[in-house]
Amino acid sequence: MIVSFVEDGKMHICNPIYLKHISKPTEKINTLTIDNSTSTMPIFSWQDGMYTDSVIYFQVVTDNENNFLSGTYTYDKMFRYYKLDNVVLNITTKQPPTLNKSLTYGFTLMAVSQDNWVNLLTETSFSP
Repeated sequence: MIVSFVEDGKMHICNPIYLKHISKPTEKINTLTIDNSTSTMPIFSWQDGMYTDSVIYFQVVTDNENNFLSGTYTYDKMFRYYKLDNVVLNITTKQPPTLNKSLTYGFTLMAVSQDNWVNLLTETSFSP
């Protein structure tokens, strides 16, 4: 499958994605660990699920209204908001806000294989 879209008059085409929804369905698990001991910069860590061929991990942080705050890719099974030490691709377009301890945020993780299939999906809410 190839996804394409037009934005501001320019055609965007993604890399091909082999659909494996029957042979290798995306695993949805909640084995995420969140370490809030670092002020308002939580550390998220995880393990692969039943599929161990993930090569990159995509993390998204949203506010309590599901507005995008940050999007990053790592090769590691760990991400610290908002430290970019182990980030290999950052799709965040502006500096994300400092997290507020009195608010709730969302965290989404996707573990992606070499052929762009999402092996693992985790979604959770958290407070820093």
